[in-house]
Amino acid sequence: MNKLNYIFIGGKQLGYYCLNYLIKKKNKPIYLVPNLDDTGKDNVFNKSLKKLGIKNKIKIVSLKKLSKLLNNKNFNIDVIFSIGSSQILPLNILDKSKLGALNIHPSLLPKYRGRYSIPHAIFNGERYTGISTHWIGKKIDTGKVISQIKIKIHDHDTAETIYKKFTLVSFNEFKKIYLKILKKEKFKYKNINFSSSKYRKKELPNKGTINWRWKGKKILKYIRSMLHEPFTPPQFDIGSKTYYIVNKSYLNKKKFLKSPK
Repeated sequence: MNKLNYIFIGGKQLGYYCLNYLIKKKNKPIYLVPNLDDTGKDNVFNKSLKKLGIKNKIKIVSLKKLSKLLNNKNFNIDVIFSIGSSQILPLNILDKSKLGALNIHPSLLPKYRGRYSIPHAIFNGERYTGISTHWIGKKIDTGKVISQIKIKIHDHDTAETIYKKFTLVSFNEFKKIYLKILKKEKFKYKNINFSSSKYRKKELPNKGTINWRWKGKKILKYIRSMLHEPFTPPQFDIGSKTYYIVNKSYLNKKKFLKSPK
């Protein structure tokens, strides 16, 4: 097999890296489904998959449109790549692929299923997080786990630094798995028990606010878990006002008055 018939669903920097790699391998997707917040323009956080798709003349559809297309036509789909996707794939789409839908999750499953896995791992004092490459199951962030790679969390790491490590490690793993699928190699799956794991909905640690009653070490872990520029920094309230902790480089000094002499 020289090429795969596949659908690519996703976004973020990892999704961009992976789709760009596949295009360079002269293996374009049948359809591309970018994340809902992809405007077709690059931003300071990641490059646009929609822009990449348009440039390479790939058919771009919404998840809803894809669902209708797959129900009305017969497609020979080897695999679905759901990389960096913020959308939940319905079962009728998952069922159309021979192998299933491949996802890379930013944790060592079954721990930290759901959104914001990295901030929660840092805040909870985990010494390691990692990546889990898996076929998407019937429940979110479950399914047969192909591989897991640990990423050490150092005392100076923030959500931003760990996410960047996750992106690079995941991209390298994606390339290996793509070649294995291409060669029709069999996978040895990890023995993961999801029965007692819980899915965490889209919620930041302590709902994004510092509790000053915590001990100093816990406050520091919280700040590290919430530092991920250019996203909203950790906040705290004093009276009726809300304040943010930001990197010094983000401050525009012209907006501040000097202290009186």
